[in-house]
Amino acid sequence: MVTAATAERLPAHPATLCDVIAGLDAHGKRTALIDFQGGQPAPLDYAALAERIVRKALSFRALGIDRGSCVALWAPNGAEWVIAYFGAIRAGATVVPIDQQSMPTTAAEIIAHAAPALLLTTAAHRGELRALGREPKTLLIDPGADAGQQNEWPAPSADLQLPAIEPDDVAALLYTSGTTGKPKAVPLTHRNLASNAAALSSQRLIGADDRVLLPLPLHHTYPFTVGLVTALLKGAAVVFPAGISGPEITRAARDAEATALLAVPRLCEALWDSVRAAVEQRGERAKKLFYRMLGLSIAVRRATGARIGKRLFKPVHERLGKGLDLIGCGGAKLDPELAWRLEGLGWTVLTGYGLTETSPVLTFNDRSHARLGTEGRALPGVELDIRPVQAGEAERQPDAPASKRGRVEGEIVARGPGVFAGYRENPEANADAFTADGFFKTGDLGWLDRQGFLRVVGRSKELLVLADGKKVFPEALEKMYVGSKLLREVAILEDGGRLVALVVPDERAIRERGTIRQATLLREELEEVAARLPPHQRLTAFRVARSPLPRTQLGKLRRHLLPALYKQAASAELRPVSTEISNEDAKLLASERGRAAWQWLVARYPDKQITLDTSPQLELQIDSLEWVTLTTEIEQRFRVSLTGEAVSRILTLRDLIREIDTAPLVREGAPPAPPLEVKLPRLPMRLVGAAIFGIVRPLMRLLFGVKVAGLENVAGDTPLVIVPNHASYLDPLALAAALPWRRLRRTYWAGWVGVLYTGPITRFVSRATQVMPVDPDRDLAAAIGTARTLLQRGYSIVWFPEGRRSPTGEVGPFFGGIGQLLLDTRATALPTAISGTFDALPKQRRWPRLVPLGVTFGAPLQLSEPRGDGRAALGVSGRLERAVRALVTGKPDARETTSGTNP
Repeated sequence: MVTAATAERLPAHPATLCDVIAGLDAHGKRTALIDFQGGQPAPLDYAALAERIVRKALSFRALGIDRGSCVALWAPNGAEWVIAYFGAIRAGATVVPIDQQSMPTTAAEIIAHAAPALLLTTAAHRGELRALGREPKTLLIDPGADAGQQNEWPAPSADLQLPAIEPDDVAALLYTSGTTGKPKAVPLTHRNLASNAAALSSQRLIGADDRVLLPLPLHHTYPFTVGLVTALLKGAAVVFPAGISGPEITRAARDAEATALLAVPRLCEALWDSVRAAVEQRGERAKKLFYRMLGLSIAVRRATGARIGKRLFKPVHERLGKGLDLIGCGGAKLDPELAWRLEGLGWTVLTGYGLTETSPVLTFNDRSHARLGTEGRALPGVELDIRPVQAGEAERQPDAPASKRGRVEGEIVARGPGVFAGYRENPEANADAFTADGFFKTGDLGWLDRQGFLRVVGRSKELLVLADGKKVFPEALEKMYVGSKLLREVAILEDGGRLVALVVPDERAIRERGTIRQATLLREELEEVAARLPPHQRLTAFRVARSPLPRTQLGKLRRHLLPALYKQAASAELRPVSTEISNEDAKLLASERGRAAWQWLVARYPDKQITLDTSPQLELQIDSLEWVTLTTEIEQRFRVSLTGEAVSRILTLRDLIREIDTAPLVREGAPPAPPLEVKLPRLPMRLVGAAIFGIVRPLMRLLFGVKVAGLENVAGDTPLVIVPNHASYLDPLALAAALPWRRLRRTYWAGWVGVLYTGPITRFVSRATQVMPVDPDRDLAAAIGTARTLLQRGYSIVWFPEGRRSPTGEVGPFFGGIGQLLLDTRATALPTAISGTFDALPKQRRWPRLVPLGVTFGAPLQLSEPRGDGRAALGVSGRLERAVRALVTGKPDARETTSGTNP
């Protein structure tokens, strides 16, 4: 057991929050609060704040509020909130702070449970409660209220006395955020809150000259105790921005010259994202330079403790305020990698751990003894212990540090002056909340290292138990999956004993990548992460949510809502269907083409409940192949041609209708588009290509001993569509080493532009080696047209129909593009199996192992389909997939004929 009480005595004062109020006058004319709520900064000094709090307390006494009364507070952050809160406290009341963003029904439920004698709120909130018929006795603390409403407050009387307050009087009644179900009422005493603030003050986190930017809602104990009370104890200034948007926070930080920011992980993520986005807009060269400088800054920080980021990234600090030095982050676990990035940029990042029930801080990383990746050491007065849990209850997480000898993992329990005595009117919860020796059971699992730093690995109540008995903490996995640029949010849950997820795509990143294969791209991103995880931590299914996932004000997922949202997402019910449309949408549908396009879509998908926000890719399952068919139909019906670039911008049916409405008309009677003109490489480029192949072929045979079978199937000059499996970047090199030289020089390679045309060097090599660009995310039709032209001119094509390297080495599903190409050209397909490349260079490996490789050319196939609808190409692709899989596994597919030709 680790205890800080024996090492450092808790300061004797303050014993209550009233002691904090009494000490405000000592700071005189120093600035206490800077409130941007009115748009312009409104400073308030300590002497004026102390006077207004006492006057407010006397007004409460005139209203009959006394020691033991209850006052609810439902209003936004700002000076009025602070004065009302401390005024009620000084009058002896228990304050019930309510989330400013709460729904009226939620606020009404809290008010009904707390039964306050008085509600302090805004005119807007009072109107919402009146509409529900559930308004208690109410007074306004709304700066925008008119004079008549403000006069409802009685004048303070000097004849009234303010009561004496004891440390064990209840100061606040808070309602937990409800991440896993119904909120519980947490009474915190003056001793709880004052002792926590005093302990934090002793850690020298901030000084009297600091200005603390506080964008977090004060109804939470974390911003209230850490950001407000601790700052007032030190005589620092507290800055309230006008809102929680990026520009509002940035303006407050800059104009108020803030030196410290109190944040939660999501705010830290937003801060990093804003810096990253600004850099990436400046181009690839600036991006590379930025990350090199950031890496250097982090390395210097780790090795020497020196911070050079402020000098290296001076423009970043000028935009957010030169004085901003400290970022304190709590409310949830901060990703250590993100913390190091912010440190690399030049800020000091300090984290801690605690709960509402502990007022809230139990551990903290102070300036002198910080260790990123941990939650710090116990505050003065706090006792921590790690108690054993049932065998198998806790499972190590993928982001947990390496195992250490002698390390003990278990449930974190705590005792100290900041720990509450029990939930209000909830004996069942209280029976489970404490150990026999009086420690509060946090419900979190973790361990203490030898220096006393706490590491939290998960929350026991959020543990997912799968069908095979395996146990998984979702939060740690979510951080791994959400590392993808295409995913904005990921929520992992259990469904029928399986591990599944709700994902929210990043629409900006999807548009940049190309929207045609949106569902496929999301699946591939998730599989990329899954390949690095143990089997039981891999997702078995996912569904797409197009609305933000439900979270608390501090950014924690409301996990009890996820199962219902997952079921709704299956039928596209996550976003309610609205019958109201904006003026812009009404104008779009009023146009001749817009109205006709909408009517066509409704008739084309009669079994779907579609809206303008419906996603063609995610909800109508339109893939890259069907876009080829769909754009042809659009041209025939509306006489407009949608380019691949236009299709790549389409995320919703609104986008599709807008593209149809604004596309230029195709002239009537115009001849059909001529075949694509393909520019063949000139002689110098062909010589370069020959030289490259002349080096690659013998090198591959020497290093990997490439063995070839079925060479008779590639003899002759007949144009072929060579269709191999794809498991590694070595595949095309092995295939080049296996093909006869005569066939190789008459062969073009279908290559993804995202790898083979990303820069001048890759572009030069690709052109020299006859790689034709394929962009399945933006314009698959163009690639099919190019391949068709090359086949007509007598060239062969190598086409990897899986569209990516297999994450497991097994043959993946073939996309329909290869089927469409074969149907259009009637070309001969050559199924091909490449072996050994996955063992040599899988996706997760940087350098290859020297293992034997093999290439087997199967029997040529003439594939056709009796169907004439859009499923024909998929049918051909499926039959070719089975042929390649049979070659790879050596097990013939019983569904295919043995003649080598499919009628």
